[in-house]
Amino acid sequence: MERDKTVRRIVLTGGGSTGHVSPMLAVADALRERNEPVELLYVGVKQGMEAVVVPRTDIPIRYAPSTGLPASKLSPGMARWMFTLLRGILKAMFILLRFRPHAILAAGGFASAPSVFAATAWRILTLGIWRIPVYLHEQNAIPGRMNQLAGRFATRIGLAHAAAAATLPPSLCETVGYPVRGGFRQVSREQARQQLGLPEDAHYVVVFGGSQGARTINRALVDALPRLAERKNLRIIHAAGKMNSAQYHAMQDTEARLQQLDRTPEHYTLHEYLHDLPVHLAAADLAVIRAGAGSLLEISALGVPAVVIPKANLPGDSQVANAREWAAKGAVEIMYEEPAVTQDGLIETVHGHRLAERILALLDEPAARRSLSDNARATFDPDAAARVADRLMTLAEGRDPAPMPQEKTSQPPPPPSPSVLRRDIESKLGFAWEQAFQVGRVSDEGLERLEDLSYLRYRGAALLVHPAWLMRNEGIKLLGLTRHEERLGLLVYIVTDRTPASALHRRLGGDYRQVGFLRRNAMAAFALIGQWNDEIRRAVLAGLNDPYYEVRSWTCRFLRSLRTQAFLEDEQIIRGVRSLTDDHSVEVRAEALHTFGQIGAPDDVLEVTRPLLLDFHVPLRMGVLRAFEELEARYPGENRAHWKKLLATELDDFLITSVSVHPDFPLKREYAKLRAMMNGETKQ
Repeated sequence: MERDKTVRRIVLTGGGSTGHVSPMLAVADALRERNEPVELLYVGVKQGMEAVVVPRTDIPIRYAPSTGLPASKLSPGMARWMFTLLRGILKAMFILLRFRPHAILAAGGFASAPSVFAATAWRILTLGIWRIPVYLHEQNAIPGRMNQLAGRFATRIGLAHAAAAATLPPSLCETVGYPVRGGFRQVSREQARQQLGLPEDAHYVVVFGGSQGARTINRALVDALPRLAERKNLRIIHAAGKMNSAQYHAMQDTEARLQQLDRTPEHYTLHEYLHDLPVHLAAADLAVIRAGAGSLLEISALGVPAVVIPKANLPGDSQVANAREWAAKGAVEIMYEEPAVTQDGLIETVHGHRLAERILALLDEPAARRSLSDNARATFDPDAAARVADRLMTLAEGRDPAPMPQEKTSQPPPPPSPSVLRRDIESKLGFAWEQAFQVGRVSDEGLERLEDLSYLRYRGAALLVHPAWLMRNEGIKLLGLTRHEERLGLLVYIVTDRTPASALHRRLGGDYRQVGFLRRNAMAAFALIGQWNDEIRRAVLAGLNDPYYEVRSWTCRFLRSLRTQAFLEDEQIIRGVRSLTDDHSVEVRAEALHTFGQIGAPDDVLEVTRPLLLDFHVPLRMGVLRAFEELEARYPGENRAHWKKLLATELDDFLITSVSVHPDFPLKREYAKLRAMMNGETKQ
């Protein structure tokens, strides 16, 4: 049967989450509103939300296998990903061959990869005779890795945020906005509340964490329910999400948590997913949501006041960037996730009582909700779907769309990386991280020089849950440099966590999941925070017995940096430091000698140093001299106790020769300094 040549055939592709599917369906609606003959086909993955949402429309759907890009390039997962993607490309090539599309609209993400690469494969195999234009739409300010790769094969790239062009081919990019389905604009509040049977005086709160759900939001809401149950006119609908993995099953986890409660609100209902979300949002007095671009635009379309809880540690910290942008416009209120130590280890949490108080406070302040609603509406662009449809149809007709006039945008740049944040903090404080033990506690004046201190502290704490240890390392440094005393417990966890490393890591010489570099740097962070309590004492005892030599060494340095008498009578710590004066590592022994001079009894110090007066290792003899200096500083004046006489006698036998490129020989200089101190002089 011959096809009608006037009909434009369009493939829509993308999925995994509703955030990728909804813009595609919004553009599909806009294409049909043009009153031009168009035939649509959706291509996605069977495990994605498109398999749930698209069949509820009249758009046919086909599937091509694909999975997310692994975080590590050198892993078995990368081989599996490549094999799955190859299968998906072959399946997508067959689908394209049968459908013969005039253009492809790709929402990005792993679900759109087979179709985008299949179009490229057909162009190569046919020597350019069959070219299928690909219009890639990027919804986020920080494109994902798959979109950065697929962007190289796109004909044109439409952006919801101008800042995304920084990591995509700039010559192909144009800012078109975020398409939102008409259903989010066509339902009035009165119609929605009547449809849902809500009393006029009832407060209606909608809680959802995206199509897959959000563990932190689900658990926080359940924990908040006993407090919320006190409000008689409150109605809550909660969509827990479709997440079903070995790590987290959204519905089962939420239902199990509900069973532990003694009391829940009378009008609380739990669902897995809300297919009629526009109706619920239109009726809502308040929403509690993630900070994905789609969720924010949907509440903006309806002007729903919202508390947003952004997911931390996404690529580029995209959800936090989204939330901060909307909050700066007065369009949402933010609640940040907070890492906490649980039976499952260190995970992101939100305190239920804090969420309950925030919800009730906003429900009690109509003016505040009205302001959020008005500001949210002001951020919404109702023409984005039609704009994308116009560009797509131009490509489908075989024409290259003229460049769109781009308005000047005040879109903020992508948030800086943690290492850039750290270097900026160091420049404002006036010292580098490596000087932590010399500087000691960060001063109040230093903290006053840091802008947006609460965000910097949040960022540091959030990074401690990051799967990559390099990011956790930056988080430790941020907590120390911002003197985040309230998060000392997280740093203690880093030092004391003895969860074994992965099998591959252990084969490469690793020990624990919190690798040695992290445990070492936590000690420097302790020095910058400058506190001493039972938690830190526990970390110090663990550090003195740590299998990684630098942790033992830096634990000694931390003890010296405190300049406090708090642990001078702590026999367990004193014994721990003394044991390290016989460590197999020269570096550890030198640091332990120096520290033992600060906390050990004089006779004990002389006992452990006496065998080292003529030692071959210069660092050990330097440690001996510094131990003696600590003793002299602790007991100044004319008090010539017997140990001081012994010290003077032993110094006569001290070997001061060393190999050095310095003209004054550091060991000899330190020896002269000690002699001057003993004689009551001030020579440096």
